[in-house]
Amino acid sequence: YLEAARVLALPAAKRFALLSLDRVLQATWKASEELTRVAATADGDAPAQPIAGTLDDYAMLGTACLDAWESTAEMRYYETAEAIAATLVKKFFDATGGGFFDTDLSQCDINSAPLGVLGARRKPLQDSPTPAANPTAATLLLRLEALNGRAAWREKAQDTLETFAGVVEHFGLYAGAYGLSLQRFLLPPVQVCVVGEDAAADVLFAAAMTRYAINKTVLRLPRAAIAARALPPVLAETLPHLPELQGTASFAVVCSGTSCHAPVHSADALVELLQRVL
Repeated sequence: YLEAARVLALPAAKRFALLSLDRVLQATWKASEELTRVAATADGDAPAQPIAGTLDDYAMLGTACLDAWESTAEMRYYETAEAIAATLVKKFFDATGGGFFDTDLSQCDINSAPLGVLGARRKPLQDSPTPAANPTAATLLLRLEALNGRAAWREKAQDTLETFAGVVEHFGLYAGAYGLSLQRFLLPPVQVCVVGEDAAADVLFAAAMTRYAINKTVLRLPRAAIAARALPPVLAETLPHLPELQGTASFAVVCSGTSCHAPVHSADALVELLQRVL
């Protein structure tokens, strides 16, 4: 819904997505850095029975939070995505063999009951039918590393991709998520930041969205957020220093890592710059 809202300019879809995400976070994400799998039961009178979240739950919800930050520029979504990713690494990453297990590492304790039928722990790679959890987790870490500079997260994403490199070709169509994650790892991240809240900013945002690229992120940022440095660390090192922030005209700036190109004010100039960068 968030992606549809951005591409098709559907405000109702964005509102629905954010309401749904907030509901899930409120019901399942705990301050103790635990994610439970069930948000509601069929019998409203039955006592809640917490069920531990799996790798899929952490990877998918973390991705949704990061998508929500890209759609709203609200730092609470970015911070939650970071927290979920940190817990994901702690609970599921195999530091010895690489990649992520589908259930919590603590469940290998012989005194702990396995989660349902998941008595045999595995490392999911195949998309069937949803994107597989291992490449989804790797992609989440790569996207966050481009914004917070945590090299250790990029290294874990690389370890995950390398873990399956010898077998992934046999999965064909069912390794699409792995292929996208690998492409994101190989290409430098590019952030297109549209600053402004008027019609000119709308035109710049539409121009930034026209060409798809797996390594491109398009953000719509209000001046107030940049001035207050309500940004992820990498963007906070660059955007607040732009002299264009002192004016009132909307503009777009294309950044990669800790460097940015000169801001542009027209859609044509932005499209031309993206053709050179991507």
